[in-house]
Amino acid sequence: MVLAHAGHHLMFDAGFELPALVERLRAAGLHPWDIDDVVLSHGHRDHVAGAAAGAQVYGWRVWGALGTVWRWRALRDIPRLPFEPGASFAAGPWTVHTTGVPHDVDDAAAFLAVADGAPANADPALRVGYATDLGRAPDALVDLLRGASALVLESNHDRELLRTGPYPPDRQARVGGEHGHLSNDRAAAVLRAVAHPGLAQVVLAHISRHNNTPALALASARAALDVAGYEGALHAAPQDALLGPLDVAPLAAVGGPIAAGNGMTCAA
Repeated sequence: MVLAHAGHHLMFDAGFELPALVERLRAAGLHPWDIDDVVLSHGHRDHVAGAAAGAQVYGWRVWGALGTVWRWRALRDIPRLPFEPGASFAAGPWTVHTTGVPHDVDDAAAFLAVADGAPANADPALRVGYATDLGRAPDALVDLLRGASALVLESNHDRELLRTGPYPPDRQARVGGEHGHLSNDRAAAVLRAVAHPGLAQVVLAHISRHNNTPALALASARAALDVAGYEGALHAAPQDALLGPLDVAPLAAVGGPIAAGNGMTCAA
Protein backbone atom coordinates (compact mmCIF):
# COMPACT_ATOMS: atom_id res chain seq x y z
CA MET A 1 0.00 0.00 0.00
CA VAL A 2 1.27 3.47 -0.91
CA LEU A 3 -0.08 6.64 0.70
CA ALA A 4 0.44 9.97 -1.08
CA HIS A 5 0.05 13.20 0.89
CA ALA A 6 1.73 16.60 0.75
CA GLY A 7 4.25 15.41 -1.85
CA HIS A 8 5.35 12.50 0.34
CA HIS A 9 4.94 8.79 -0.46
CA LEU A 10 4.70 6.28 2.38
CA MET A 11 4.61 2.57 1.53
CA PHE A 12 3.55 -0.21 3.86
CA ASP A 13 5.35 -3.48 3.10
CA ALA A 14 7.41 -4.36 0.04
CA GLY A 15 6.60 -7.97 -0.64
CA PHE A 16 7.84 -8.36 -4.22
CA GLU A 17 11.38 -8.58 -5.53
CA LEU A 18 12.49 -5.10 -6.56
CA PRO A 19 11.93 -5.41 -10.36
CA ALA A 20 8.33 -6.58 -9.84
CA LEU A 21 7.78 -3.92 -7.20
CA VAL A 22 9.07 -1.21 -9.52
CA GLU A 23 6.77 -2.48 -12.27
CA ARG A 24 3.77 -2.16 -9.95
CA LEU A 25 4.79 1.31 -8.82
CA ARG A 26 5.09 2.46 -12.42
CA ALA A 27 1.68 0.96 -13.21
CA ALA A 28 0.35 3.18 -10.42
CA GLY A 29 1.94 6.25 -12.02
CA LEU A 30 4.81 6.39 -9.54
CA HIS A 31 8.55 6.34 -10.04
CA PRO A 32 10.41 4.09 -7.62
CA TRP A 33 12.41 7.09 -6.42
CA ASP A 34 9.14 8.77 -5.41
CA ILE A 35 8.91 6.46 -2.39
CA ASP A 36 10.21 8.19 0.72
CA ASP A 37 9.49 5.80 3.59
CA VAL A 38 8.75 2.07 3.74
CA VAL A 39 7.23 0.61 6.91
CA LEU A 40 7.40 -3.17 7.32
CA SER A 41 4.71 -5.04 9.21
CA HIS A 42 6.70 -8.25 9.83
CA GLY A 43 9.49 -10.41 8.52
CA HIS A 44 7.80 -12.86 6.16
CA ARG A 45 9.14 -12.78 2.61
CA ASP A 46 5.87 -11.70 1.01
CA HIS A 47 6.06 -8.45 3.00
CA VAL A 48 9.77 -7.57 2.88
CA ALA A 49 11.34 -9.07 -0.26
CA GLY A 50 12.03 -5.79 -2.08
CA ALA A 51 12.70 -3.46 0.85
CA ALA A 52 16.46 -3.79 1.22
CA ALA A 53 17.14 -3.54 -2.52
CA GLY A 54 14.85 -0.50 -2.75
CA ALA A 55 16.84 1.18 0.00
CA GLN A 56 20.11 0.40 -1.75
CA VAL A 57 19.02 1.45 -5.25
CA TYR A 58 16.53 4.25 -4.60
CA GLY A 59 17.35 5.45 -1.11
CA TRP A 60 14.11 4.40 0.56
CA ARG A 61 14.02 4.91 4.31
CA VAL A 62 13.04 1.54 5.74
CA TRP A 63 11.34 1.12 9.12
CA GLY A 64 11.30 -2.29 10.79
CA ALA A 65 10.97 -3.85 14.22
CA LEU A 66 13.78 -5.98 15.62
CA GLY A 67 12.03 -9.26 14.83
CA THR A 68 11.63 -8.21 11.20
CA VAL A 69 15.23 -7.11 10.77
CA TRP A 70 16.58 -10.17 12.56
CA ARG A 71 14.56 -12.57 10.42
CA TRP A 72 15.41 -10.93 7.08
CA ARG A 73 19.19 -10.70 6.91
CA ALA A 74 19.34 -8.27 3.98
CA LEU A 75 17.74 -5.62 6.19
CA ARG A 76 20.78 -5.72 8.47
CA ASP A 77 22.97 -4.49 5.60
CA ILE A 78 21.15 -1.20 4.99
CA PRO A 79 20.59 1.93 7.06
CA ARG A 80 17.23 1.39 8.74
CA LEU A 81 15.01 3.02 11.29
CA PRO A 82 13.77 0.84 14.17
CA PHE A 83 10.47 0.92 15.98
CA GLU A 84 8.92 -1.12 18.77
CA PRO A 85 5.35 -2.36 18.27
CA GLY A 86 3.20 -0.09 20.40
CA ALA A 87 5.32 3.01 19.72
CA SER A 88 4.69 5.94 17.37
CA PHE A 89 7.09 7.64 14.96
CA ALA A 90 7.13 10.41 12.35
CA ALA A 91 7.58 9.58 8.66
CA GLY A 92 7.38 12.77 6.61
CA PRO A 93 3.96 14.39 7.19
CA TRP A 94 2.63 11.21 8.83
CA THR A 95 2.66 10.10 12.41
CA VAL A 96 2.61 6.30 12.35
CA HIS A 97 1.02 4.69 15.41
CA THR A 98 1.74 0.98 15.85
CA THR A 99 0.47 -1.98 17.83
CA GLY A 100 1.60 -5.58 18.06
CA VAL A 101 -0.55 -8.28 16.46
CA PRO A 102 -0.53 -12.09 16.89
CA HIS A 103 1.21 -13.79 13.98
CA ASP A 104 3.71 -16.64 13.76
CA VAL A 105 6.72 -14.35 13.60
CA ASP A 106 8.29 -11.99 16.14
CA ASP A 107 7.26 -8.34 16.35
CA ALA A 108 4.42 -8.35 13.82
CA ALA A 109 2.63 -5.00 13.83
CA ALA A 110 -0.37 -3.11 12.50
CA PHE A 111 -0.50 0.62 11.86
CA LEU A 112 -2.55 3.79 11.85
CA ALA A 113 -0.96 6.59 9.80
CA VAL A 114 -2.24 10.04 10.75
CA ALA A 115 -1.49 12.98 8.48
CA ASP A 116 0.36 16.10 9.59
CA GLY A 117 1.14 14.84 13.05
CA ALA A 118 -2.42 15.14 14.31
CA PRO A 119 -3.39 13.06 17.35
CA ALA A 120 -4.75 9.60 16.56
CA ASN A 121 -8.29 10.75 17.42
CA ALA A 122 -8.14 14.14 15.68
CA ASP A 123 -11.28 15.16 13.80
CA PRO A 124 -11.13 15.65 10.90
CA ALA A 125 -7.81 14.13 9.85
CA LEU A 126 -6.48 11.65 7.36
CA ARG A 127 -6.15 8.43 9.35
CA VAL A 128 -5.30 5.30 7.38
CA GLY A 129 -5.25 1.90 9.08
CA TYR A 130 -3.28 -1.11 7.85
CA ALA A 131 -3.67 -4.52 9.48
CA THR A 132 -2.77 -7.74 7.70
CA ASP A 133 -1.31 -11.11 8.73
CA LEU A 134 -2.84 -11.63 12.16
CA GLY A 135 -4.72 -14.55 13.64
CA ARG A 136 -7.09 -12.43 15.69
CA ALA A 137 -7.71 -8.78 16.49
CA PRO A 138 -6.64 -7.77 20.01
CA ASP A 139 -8.53 -4.99 21.74
CA ALA A 140 -5.54 -2.68 21.28
CA LEU A 141 -5.79 -3.09 17.51
CA VAL A 142 -9.51 -2.38 17.45
CA ASP A 143 -8.92 0.72 19.57
CA LEU A 144 -6.17 1.87 17.20
CA LEU A 145 -8.33 1.49 14.09
CA ARG A 146 -11.35 3.33 15.46
CA GLY A 147 -11.63 6.71 13.74
CA ALA A 148 -9.74 5.66 10.60
CA SER A 149 -10.79 7.46 7.44
CA ALA A 150 -9.57 4.50 5.35
CA LEU A 151 -8.73 0.95 6.34
CA VAL A 152 -6.85 -1.94 4.74
CA LEU A 153 -7.77 -5.12 6.62
CA GLU A 154 -6.91 -8.76 6.07
CA SER A 155 -9.82 -11.06 5.19
CA ASN A 156 -7.79 -14.14 4.41
CA HIS A 157 -10.00 -17.20 4.49
CA ASP A 158 -13.46 -18.62 4.74
CA ARG A 159 -13.45 -21.15 7.57
CA GLU A 160 -15.36 -23.81 5.64
CA LEU A 161 -13.24 -23.46 2.51
CA LEU A 162 -10.12 -23.72 4.65
CA ARG A 163 -11.48 -26.89 6.30
CA THR A 164 -12.35 -28.55 2.99
CA GLY A 165 -9.57 -27.06 0.89
CA PRO A 166 -6.22 -28.39 -0.34
CA TYR A 167 -4.08 -27.52 2.69
CA PRO A 168 -2.91 -30.41 4.92
CA PRO A 169 -4.14 -30.40 8.52
CA ASP A 170 -1.01 -28.80 9.99
CA ARG A 171 -1.18 -25.90 7.55
CA GLN A 172 -4.90 -25.50 8.13
CA ALA A 173 -4.18 -25.27 11.84
CA ARG A 174 -1.50 -22.63 11.24
CA VAL A 175 -3.62 -20.46 8.95
CA GLY A 176 -6.75 -20.72 11.08
CA GLY A 177 -5.00 -20.46 14.44
CA GLU A 178 -4.61 -17.58 16.86
CA HIS A 179 -1.27 -16.64 15.28
CA GLY A 180 -2.25 -17.27 11.67
CA HIS A 181 -4.49 -15.21 9.41
CA LEU A 182 -7.75 -13.34 9.89
CA SER A 183 -10.85 -15.21 8.72
CA ASN A 184 -13.75 -13.48 6.97
CA ASP A 185 -15.91 -13.61 10.09
CA ARG A 186 -13.19 -12.20 12.31
CA ALA A 187 -12.52 -9.43 9.81
CA ALA A 188 -16.24 -8.67 9.77
CA ALA A 189 -16.24 -8.39 13.56
CA VAL A 190 -13.42 -5.83 13.37
CA LEU A 191 -15.33 -3.83 10.78
CA ARG A 192 -18.47 -3.77 12.91
CA ALA A 193 -16.41 -2.49 15.82
CA VAL A 194 -14.54 0.28 13.99
CA ALA A 195 -17.05 1.56 11.40
CA HIS A 196 -18.09 5.18 11.95
CA PRO A 197 -19.58 7.99 9.82
CA GLY A 198 -16.18 9.31 8.69
CA LEU A 199 -14.84 5.99 7.37
CA ALA A 200 -14.63 6.44 3.60
CA GLN A 201 -12.75 3.41 2.26
CA VAL A 202 -12.44 -0.22 3.35
CA VAL A 203 -10.09 -2.52 1.43
CA LEU A 204 -10.05 -6.26 2.11
CA ALA A 205 -6.56 -7.65 1.60
CA HIS A 206 -4.59 -10.90 1.61
CA ILE A 207 -7.57 -12.87 0.28
CA SER A 208 -6.47 -16.49 -0.17
CA ARG A 209 -6.59 -18.00 -3.65
CA HIS A 210 -7.29 -21.46 -2.19
CA ASN A 211 -9.43 -20.87 0.89
CA ASN A 212 -11.51 -17.83 0.00
CA THR A 213 -13.00 -15.84 -2.83
CA PRO A 214 -13.37 -12.07 -3.19
CA ALA A 215 -17.15 -12.56 -3.35
CA LEU A 216 -17.24 -14.40 0.00
CA ALA A 217 -14.97 -11.87 1.68
CA LEU A 218 -16.99 -8.94 0.35
CA ALA A 219 -20.32 -10.49 1.35
CA SER A 220 -19.15 -11.08 4.91
CA ALA A 221 -17.75 -7.57 5.22
CA ARG A 222 -20.78 -5.96 3.60
CA ALA A 223 -23.17 -7.65 6.01
CA ALA A 224 -21.17 -6.36 8.97
CA LEU A 225 -20.83 -2.85 7.56
CA ASP A 226 -24.52 -2.63 6.73
CA VAL A 227 -25.34 -3.36 10.36
CA ALA A 228 -23.00 -0.53 11.33
CA GLY A 229 -24.63 1.89 8.89
CA TYR A 230 -21.50 2.24 6.77
CA GLU A 231 -21.84 4.60 3.79
CA GLY A 232 -18.34 4.46 2.31
CA ALA A 233 -16.79 2.24 -0.36
CA LEU A 234 -15.81 -1.42 0.02
CA HIS A 235 -13.15 -3.11 -2.13
CA ALA A 236 -11.37 -6.44 -2.44
CA ALA A 237 -7.70 -5.94 -3.30
CA PRO A 238 -6.70 -8.14 -6.27
CA GLN A 239 -3.51 -10.18 -6.11
CA ASP A 240 -2.45 -9.64 -9.71
CA ALA A 241 -3.42 -6.01 -10.24
CA LEU A 242 -3.50 -2.65 -8.52
CA LEU A 243 -6.41 -1.07 -6.71
CA GLY A 244 -6.63 2.70 -6.72
CA PRO A 245 -5.76 5.38 -6.35
CA LEU A 246 -8.48 5.86 -3.73
CA ASP A 247 -9.31 9.09 -1.92
CA VAL A 248 -8.63 8.50 1.78
CA ALA A 249 -10.15 11.72 3.10
CA PRO A 250 -12.81 11.14 5.76
CA LEU A 251 -16.47 11.36 4.91
CA ALA A 252 -18.26 14.41 6.31
CA ALA A 253 -21.29 13.83 8.48
CA VAL A 254 -23.46 15.09 5.63
CA GLY A 255 -21.75 12.84 3.08
CA GLY A 256 -18.87 13.34 0.69
CA PRO A 257 -15.16 13.73 1.35
CA ILE A 258 -13.88 16.56 3.52
CA ALA A 259 -10.88 17.08 1.27
CA ALA A 260 -9.49 15.64 -1.92
CA GLY A 261 -6.00 15.04 -3.25
CA ASN A 262 -4.89 12.37 -0.77
CA GLY A 263 -4.41 9.00 -2.42
CA MET A 264 -3.98 5.35 -1.52
CA THR A 265 -2.95 2.59 -3.92
CA CYS A 266 -3.13 -1.05 -2.83
CA ALA A 267 -2.12 -4.50 -3.96
CA ALA A 268 -2.88 -7.67 -2.03
